[in-house]
Amino acid sequence: MINPNKVKEFWDSRAEFYQKVAIESVANLEHDPENLKLKIDDETKKVFSWLPDLAGKSILDLGAGVGQWSFRFVERGAGSVTAVEYAAGLVEIGQAEAKARDFYQVEFVNSAAEKFSTDKKFDLIFISGLFVYLTDDQASELLTKLRSFLSADGLLLLRDGTSIETRYEIDDRFSEHLGQNYSANYRTAKEYIKAFCDADFELIKDENMFDEGHPLNKYPETRLRLFLFR
Repeated sequence: MINPNKVKEFWDSRAEFYQKVAIESVANLEHDPENLKLKIDDETKKVFSWLPDLAGKSILDLGAGVGQWSFRFVERGAGSVTAVEYAAGLVEIGQAEAKARDFYQVEFVNSAAEKFSTDKKFDLIFISGLFVYLTDDQASELLTKLRSFLSADGLLLLRDGTSIETRYEIDDRFSEHLGQNYSANYRTAKEYIKAFCDADFELIKDENMFDEGHPLNKYPETRLRLFLFR
């Protein structure tokens, strides 16, 4: 089981990369400039092809990092974005970037996703690269709350790493790619679908972010995957 304290230490440390790497790299962990551009271009195209027009919509971005996806929502007309992130340093970066870009629609909240609470209902809940860093207990706590955040006709889009076969864990292991120790909990696609359906969501569709053979499918055990629920 991954250690949540080690995970928090890792994400707290990511603020140190601000202005040393591209802002997108701080939270999406891709430092190579060519791969970063490919990642942003291909992911952005696919994610927004799955979503309806966001003009005027209210969005909850859980595990928001420095706001990389929140800012894309604003660029596509979102009326408001609540960006929830538990690493205080990343929140500070996001707030500074939002101010510099005059993205007044984005409100950052410094909170663990599973501890976040609000009476507001959102048209879209976006969860990106979050569950892979949650223990089972943290994931269960978050899942009990998600349905209450969503409007009656709202959507939930999950973008997360998944294991191809059985659950795959990395427990405080040194990553050559990142130059840091790293922890992650890769659940299978079936586990995600069951967990969300048990939490009163209905799966609309799911598939891998990148086709097989794509250069960003770097690791044999895992794939980045999208799940759309209502």
